[in-house]
Amino acid sequence: MAEAEFEKPRFCSRCGQPIVVAEASFCKSCGAPVTRFPRLRRDPGFSPVLALVLSIIPGVGQIYRGKPLRGILWFFGVSLAYGAGPPLGILIHLICAANAAFSGALREDTLVR
Repeated sequence: MAEAEFEKPRFCSRCGQPIVVAEASFCKSCGAPVTRFPRLRRDPGFSPVLALVLSIIPGVGQIYRGKPLRGILWFFGVSLAYGAGPPLGILIHLICAANAAFSGALREDTLVR
């Protein structure tokens, strides 16, 4: 029995509509460029390096990202971790900084493919 090779379905990363033309460069529904490779999300005006540097003070990087509640929670979480012991505090502080800089950097729809 011969197995048919099927191309993986593709969807627009902006509007979610299926891309039906194999060689399509743009989505016919919204005009977004179509690519086969994952891209880093580029929010205008956002700098991951600045978010990382601002996270010297726990939570400020998240506030810079526009997530003030998450920033406040990280601040208290890191403070509690430092209270439990410096090694744990340093580890949680590094996780906080990495989360501020890199959270959401990869598009969620490219992880499914």
